[in-house]
Amino acid sequence: MRMRRSLQWIRRAAAIGACSLVMLPMSAAPVLAAGTTLPVQAGGGTPDQAVQADLFFPGTITVDVGDSISWADGSGEAHTISFGTPPSTPGGPDLAPAGSTSYDGSAFTSSGLLLPIPGTKYTLTFSKEGTYNYQCLIHPVSMHGTVVVQAAGAAYPTSQTTYKAASDPQLTAAITAGEAALASQPVTSKANGDGTTTYFENGGWGDGKSYTLERFGAQNLAIHSGDTVVWTQKDPNENHTVTFLNNGQDVPFTLPDGSINPQAAAPAGGKVYSGSGYVNSGLLVPNQAYSLTFDKAGTYQYECLIHDDLGMKAEITVSAAAASTPAQVPAQMPNTGAGGGSTSLAWLGLMLFGLLGLGTGVQKLAKQRG
Repeated sequence: MRMRRSLQWIRRAAAIGACSLVMLPMSAAPVLAAGTTLPVQAGGGTPDQAVQADLFFPGTITVDVGDSISWADGSGEAHTISFGTPPSTPGGPDLAPAGSTSYDGSAFTSSGLLLPIPGTKYTLTFSKEGTYNYQCLIHPVSMHGTVVVQAAGAAYPTSQTTYKAASDPQLTAAITAGEAALASQPVTSKANGDGTTTYFENGGWGDGKSYTLERFGAQNLAIHSGDTVVWTQKDPNENHTVTFLNNGQDVPFTLPDGSINPQAAAPAGGKVYSGSGYVNSGLLVPNQAYSLTFDKAGTYQYECLIHDDLGMKAEITVSAAAASTPAQVPAQMPNTGAGGGSTSLAWLGLMLFGLLGLGTGVQKLAKQRG
């Protein structure tokens, strides 16, 4: 999403208090002060935000009754911290804050949108023993966490008192795998009977387990007039758009009132691009494809309207019609089963509804804050 423009209104509404971490010397069986607050990081990413680790760090954390956990966004994306089953709403999961500042395992409790703004945190106190699972409603395929609440005064796991998200092996593994996938993104081509070529690339990619790529399959693709490009959205944790803006016009994904901009979410411009006008795929859910034919020479920039602030932008250079064999492109990346092929329809619906429920949730958030 366009964090610096279209989400300014969320920043004003997201007045979530910060908390401090109490760290005591480690011992064989550490016992921290009553009412301790422990940190968890929601997501992580590379400095350029191209690779996002869609996990919680640590994935499992142990606290005592009366203790709190403070979640901070460690990525460039928005997340939620949501315990229990979201109430059914016509627009999908409600992304406004829910519940109170204390959790006993009974009522649905959620942070609402936790934004990647320095200092923004969500803090929840646990009042009853138990094991509680939670998730991010925006990235429900891989972002799951567990809180184990033990009796007040019980000893903590030794490793927990020195834990640092930045050195978590899972974060390192997710980023490493994501960077490798980014470097080997496939672009394939097929010669057509009329002398044109159809190119195929990813319009988003992720393994559905730990990482997502906020990039298109090719940052710079060279084709000829009359050729077609097909983007397939292969990230089970995300939705994307393929959008060519009209003379660089700004089309925010969300409107000032918190609703999703219909112009950004709906297809526009037809199937042929002549170098001008607003042309948009609309929302691409996992495994959905979008094709566009180019009939005019030039260099054209496009972007994902949801993730442009994370650098999800690319360009296509169109030359005069080809008279010979199409240019060589990298071979297809081996099919490992990753990238969303096994995502259930229920998960796809949840993600789409979650995104479409963004406006509804924030409208409620704004009313609550107002």
